[in-house]
Amino acid sequence: MRKTLFALVLILVSGWLSIPTRPAQSGANTFVFALSVKGKTNQTDIAFPPGAKDIVGKVNDKILAGVLQGAIPDFAADFLQLDPGGKFYLLYDGRDQWRVATNPNGTGAVTTLHGQTSVQGLFWMAGKVGVPMVGPDADAVAVGKLKFAKGTFNPTKISGVVHFVSEDVGEAFTLKFKTVGPPLT
Repeated sequence: MRKTLFALVLILVSGWLSIPTRPAQSGANTFVFALSVKGKTNQTDIAFPPGAKDIVGKVNDKILAGVLQGAIPDFAADFLQLDPGGKFYLLYDGRDQWRVATNPNGTGAVTTLHGQTSVQGLFWMAGKVGVPMVGPDADAVAVGKLKFAKGTFNPTKISGVVHFVSEDVGEAFTLKFKTVGPPLT
């Protein structure tokens, strides 16, 4: 479980070491949302005999915040730029680019996701996440739905599922996510 949490935290919040990002924009172009996540991780790098149970770990806001804040012992926190509350943020730069960060101003963004959002609010976004100390890139794909303010393309609510896989790290996970409350900006 500790290895799973460490790998997940590294993957979710470590891209800031290897992926150039732009700071959050002020004004109407970037909308910042706090995120809530819940799901399971799977350690695929452990070789068990055929038919054995996979090692599956739970992930939720409380567990991630505990790791990020150091309440759950894990050395990953030494490498992260963190929000004091242990939260993740989604920065909506537009219908074709989003960023995930551990602080609301978007500095040191975990990753930049590129993709498409339909006029009805369906989205498909994908990106690569660099893992420090380990080095490989991981693939992340998010799909879901967002709600626009009436008559605009300004997001008011976003929810979906993100799938992550890294052969090099030996981890895969599926997380449900949703924005919490209205945009911060």
